[in-house]
Amino acid sequence: MTSELNIGGNSYGPNAVGRGARATQHHVAIGTPADDPLTGALARLRSLVAEHRDRIPEAARVERDIDAVEEEAAGPDPDPDRLRDALRRIGLRVAAAAPVVSAVNDVRELIERLLP
Repeated sequence: MTSELNIGGNSYGPNAVGRGARATQHHVAIGTPADDPLTGALARLRSLVAEHRDRIPEAARVERDIDAVEEEAAGPDPDPDRLRDALRRIGLRVAAAAPVVSAVNDVRELIERLLP
């Protein structure tokens, strides 16, 4: 019996293969208020963009989109389309840096939970 994992396209998050395999993913937002995980996720994303800036050709635009997400999400009536569009652009621009893609997905997941 062999354990093989073959993923076509993109795979984000943990993957496990084989008998008894478990895949878990833990995210820790450092220095973030416990009641605002989005702030922590955005801070982590900013930090990873800075760390992998040499692999992100449009890093300045990514940072502007992160600012836009933060501003829109903090507003009284967040626009779901504006948030999703900014996160889509960020995801496309950071595709060459896997750790950053993971952080984008964390933010996307939190945003989707906040939206109606």
